[in-house]
This record gives sequence, structure tokens and C-alpha cells, in this order.
Amino acid sequence: PGNIAVSFIAKRVQDDGYRGVISSQHNRYTLDQVINILAKLSKYAPNMSLLRIRTTDLSKRPMNLPEETTYALMCDEIKRAVGIGTQDALRKNLFVDFHRMGLIDRYTEEKVSIKPYAHQTVFYVSLTTLGEKLINETPQEQHFIFSKAINNFLPGYIDTMIDLLRSDDPSINQISFQEFMFFVSAVNSNSSFSISISECRDLIVNYRLLSPVQKKAIDNDLQEKLDPSSFSGDKRSKRDFHNWKNKADQMFMVLSQSIYVDKNPNGDLILSQNKELFGSGAKLKRSYTEKQNYFK
Repeated sequence: PGNIAVSFIAKRVQDDGYRGVISSQHNRYTLDQVINILAKLSKYAPNMSLLRIRTTDLSKRPMNLPEETTYALMCDEIKRAVGIGTQDALRKNLFVDFHRMGLIDRYTEEKVSIKPYAHQTVFYVSLTTLGEKLINETPQEQHFIFSKAINNFLPGYIDTMIDLLRSDDPSINQISFQEFMFFVSAVNSNSSFSISISECRDLIVNYRLLSPVQKKAIDNDLQEKLDPSSFSGDKRSKRDFHNWKNKADQMFMVLSQSIYVDKNPNGDLILSQNKELFGSGAKLKRSYTEKQNYFK
């Protein structure tokens, strides 16, 4: 009682947009997997040309149309190489994220470019200039380019994480998954529960005053009460704890692959001061100024 972090969580779930920004919540991928997938797209659709993809789920139409054969071959090669990327998963999930990251473009049947967040049937895809750079640059540059792509996908989140982790409060040198899900994802959001960086710090500090048993009780209570079967009306008016958690988990994983943050052994996000980049043996010094220069 009286804990402002608990009160904030209760307030947040009253908003229909409680889950936060629009993003795909079922994708899990590493930078290496992204590079491999884009490299295969470049192989089958070179020079940023358009590749025809399938438009219907395999369960509804198991056979590929003749014009979808190249896409099917590419998906088979991707699945063997990186372990993800079925025909349905690639077009419905991964390509959606990659488009919002700025790594690919998607097109209508008339080969008209589709906006990243538009809901239209996609017939073609192609690499973008940023996507081409990602697969062709050095490992160190690839890490920076992917950080830029993440910032396209989750605008402002990298800035927020760096600001929090460089706080004057020495206790905030890591961010747990729950802290990210409940508080960090609310910073400067377009919602009734939008908060500032300073307010986020206060909420995290108060959340950490709770015992492990109390934190577990919050999760259990949310899981029990935010069950979509307990709500009437359309999907927007319902609440779904597992869907919210999956969404936050996906964002948390994507952010952990930014060059500016890392995961500690407990799975928390921490600020990365020195990081070895893909076997180069080089150490990269980071500072707030370097981060600002990079985004500029």
C-alpha cells in the first residue's frame, strides 16, 4: 500500500494501449540471423531488386504458385542456415520487423511501396540501402548499423536506456525485464500513462523497495486478472498479460543487441562500456557524447 510503482502499474493496465508501442511480439532473432537472412535475400533478389513472395498461409494453400518458387527456395535455404524463417514466419513476422527497421521495403501487387506500419497485402520485398550496408560492412560497422535499425524500430528506446543507466543514482546500473516492461516502456509514450525519465527512475527505485515475494505476487495477480477470457468486447478492450509479456520480451531482446547495452548474467540490461565486436579483437570506447554523435 502506498507504493507509487504498484499504483502506476494499476493505472497503466486501465489504458487500452497498456502494452505500449506497436511492434511484433513473437519474433526472436540475433544480429547474425538478421544478417544471414538479408544476405539470402540479396542472393535471390540482387541489387535491391524485387522478390515475389507468397501471400497466403501454407495451411490455407500448401502449394506454391510458380511465381513464388524463388521465395520458397530462399526460405528453405534460410531455415537450414539459421534455424528460423519458414515461408509464413518470414513474410508475416520477420519481414514486418525488418521493414520497420528500415532494412527492407515491401510492395503491393502493383509494385507500389507500402508504408512500414500499413496493413496491406504484400506481394514483393526488396533490400534497402541500409539493409545492403548491414550485410556488406565490417563487423564493427554492422553493430552500429543494427543499432540504427533498432532505433528505427523502437524509436527513443536506446536513448532512454542510456539515460537511465548513466543516471547519477548508482543503484540504477541495470534494468530488469519487469522494470522495462512496467516502467521503461512507458517513457515518453503516446498514452495516458506516459512518464518522463525522472519519473521512471523514481518508479524503479520504489519498485525495488518491494520484496521478491511482493514482486512475484504482482506478476501472479496480473497474470490471473489480465486474462482475455475474463473480458467482453473486442480485442482492444480486453487485457492479455501473456501477450503484453511476449511483446516486452521481444523488445528487451532486440535492445540487448544494441552496441550500447548488454545483458549481465542475471539477464538484466546494463550499459556496455567496452565490448568485443565479432572476433575483431577491437575494443570500442563508448560515452554519452559518442552516442549523440552517432545518432546525429
